[in-house]
Amino acid sequence: MKFSLRRQSTGKIFVYMAQIMPWSLPGFFKAIYLNNRKGVPSDKPVLLACNHPTAFMDPILFCLYLDPPIYNMTRGDIFEKPFFRKLLASINMFPVYRVRDGYASRERNDGVFEYCIDKMQQKRVVTIYVEGEHHLDKQLRPVQKGIARIAFAAYEKHRQEDLQIIPAGCNYWYGDRVRDTVMLNIGEPIYVRNYWAEYEENQTQAINTLCADLEIALQKYCFHVEQTEDQQAAEQLLELYRSEHPAPLLPATHYNTDKFESEKAVVDRLNALEAVKKEQLKNDLNAYFGALQVAGLKDAALIHPEWGNPVWLLFFVLGLIPAFVGWLGNRPPAFLARYVTKKAVKKKEFVTSVLYGVGYLGAMVYYILCTVISLFVGNPYLIGLVLLLPVLWWFSAFYRELWARWTGARRARGHGERERLLGMRGKLDRRQPS
Repeated sequence: MKFSLRRQSTGKIFVYMAQIMPWSLPGFFKAIYLNNRKGVPSDKPVLLACNHPTAFMDPILFCLYLDPPIYNMTRGDIFEKPFFRKLLASINMFPVYRVRDGYASRERNDGVFEYCIDKMQQKRVVTIYVEGEHHLDKQLRPVQKGIARIAFAAYEKHRQEDLQIIPAGCNYWYGDRVRDTVMLNIGEPIYVRNYWAEYEENQTQAINTLCADLEIALQKYCFHVEQTEDQQAAEQLLELYRSEHPAPLLPATHYNTDKFESEKAVVDRLNALEAVKKEQLKNDLNAYFGALQVAGLKDAALIHPEWGNPVWLLFFVLGLIPAFVGWLGNRPPAFLARYVTKKAVKKKEFVTSVLYGVGYLGAMVYYILCTVISLFVGNPYLIGLVLLLPVLWWFSAFYRELWARWTGARRARGHGERERLLGMRGKLDRRQPS
């Protein structure tokens, strides 16, 4: 059956999500960094050009933290079943049909192009994940030409001088776990009108030029390890940097900080390193992290003995009961999310999306059920406890993270290999370019 994109993406569920779901994200993530989130205008035609680390978490984050209603391009095979077609359309998603997914006909994508062009005329924001695939590697894939073709087609039809492509980066520390850290970066607009003269002379060349410029711009807002074989070294260097520059415990959401730029500089310095020096650094990194693993220690715990201060014991004693109640009281939706993820997810790029989606929906049903039961019982203490369950869930996660940090630091302080490991780490500092 042909899927018509006309009059779709009414966004009925999207409106609900935009109001309710942001409250859950600071609990799901340990930290969220938002840079230039006001950089996407709500009164201009915008093609938001994004990288694509995860399956659905990226669209959720952009939709919830950027102000304009956003329409997301999504792989077409998910739209084959009527239920999912209606569900995805109601949260402002529309399909793109890729040849590698088994779609040989261009007719369907002609409809996709018309849909995007109509949204540009309405001065909407359309998100296109320009790599054409999702992956967790900190390496930007080549920008696919579809976004340039849509941009030029929209400009040719409506001649909107303010039609723009805005690069946007979604960067996770890991991308496949709860209590991760994510950084969203919104870049400066690229105006399609500046490429129009070249397009009139040579369409192919103009498309290639626009894609090349967009790729260069997008690399400013994404982690990008140039050589695939350097991925592990980049992760290790980032861990060292994060140990030396730990994020504040609170709050969970941070605006317009230099955190991403500082971490990206670590990756960029690795990219610029000479081959011989890079190989020496990688050998030393593997030796150090291998020694840490054998010792059962973490780098951050090794260099922060103050984290093991006995004063924290007072917090752990006072917080034990609410932390346990938060863990136990929220166990059903948490168990459901992990069970479904373990059974259904085959690729790590889907882990956070399924964990969050199932956990969020399961928690909503669970909290409503608990609220109804508590009201029926009529006990005010039980009602108060049920109302506090979401907060207690966050506190439980926070408590366990602090406990792991404290015990790790205590173990590192008295470890027999401490001085040798610190010496190996000092050698790493000398290897790294400033």
